[in-house]
Amino acid sequence: MRWLERGLDRLQHRVLSVERTDQGLVQRVRSMPAHSAQGIETTFAWRLDGDGLRLHTDIRPFGPWDCTWPRVGARIGLPGALADERVRWFGTGPAESYSDSAEAAYVGRFEAAVDELGVAYGRPQETGHRPGLRALDLGPLRLRAVASGSTGLPGFQLDRHTAQERTGVAHAHELPPSRGLWLYLDAAQHGLGSRACGPDVLPRHALWPRAVSWTVVLE
Repeated sequence: MRWLERGLDRLQHRVLSVERTDQGLVQRVRSMPAHSAQGIETTFAWRLDGDGLRLHTDIRPFGPWDCTWPRVGARIGLPGALADERVRWFGTGPAESYSDSAEAAYVGRFEAAVDELGVAYGRPQETGHRPGLRALDLGPLRLRAVASGSTGLPGFQLDRHTAQERTGVAHAHELPPSRGLWLYLDAAQHGLGSRACGPDVLPRHALWPRAVSWTVVLE
C-alpha cells in the first residue's frame, strides 16, 4: 500500500537528453511520481559490440526517499508474436525466485513456454522473476548479460501483461487483452516476506533506494 500511496505505480518519465558520442548513443531519462520531490535518473548507453548491441543501464535516486522500492530495473516492450516462442535461458531456475524465496533455485540451462514462466495465482499478481540471468534466447532475440558494476547480473521476467495491469484487477478474466510481450530486466527486487500471515520482509531483503547498474548485449 505504501508504494501506491507514493505513486510508484504511475511514474512520469521525461527525456532529459539524447547525445551521440564516439562510443555510441547516450540517453538520460528522469522518472518521478506525480507531485513528488523524489525520483530517479536513468542513463541508457548504447554502443555496437561485435554482432550485437550493448546496453549499459545506470540508475541513481535523488530526493528524500522515505520508503522502499518494489523493484529497480527497466521494462522493454517486445512484439506479441514472440510470446508464442519457447524461452531458453542460462541463469537461475527452474521456477521463479526472489531474494528471500530462493532455496530451491539453482543455476543451470532451462527451457519453457512464456506462459509457463509464471504461476497462475488466485489473484493476478506479478510472477516469474528469475535473478542471476546469464543468457536468454527468445525466437530471433538473444540477450547476454555481462557481470559489471556494483549490481552484477540482472534478473528477468517475461509477461503478456504489465505489472500495472495485473495489480489493477482481482480476477484473471478481468485482465485486458494483451498488448504485446514485456521483458523486465531488474537489478534488484524487494523480498516477498510473509505479511499476509506473518512478518514483513526481513531487513536484509528490503530494497531501499540505491544506485544500481547492469549491462546486457542484444544479439
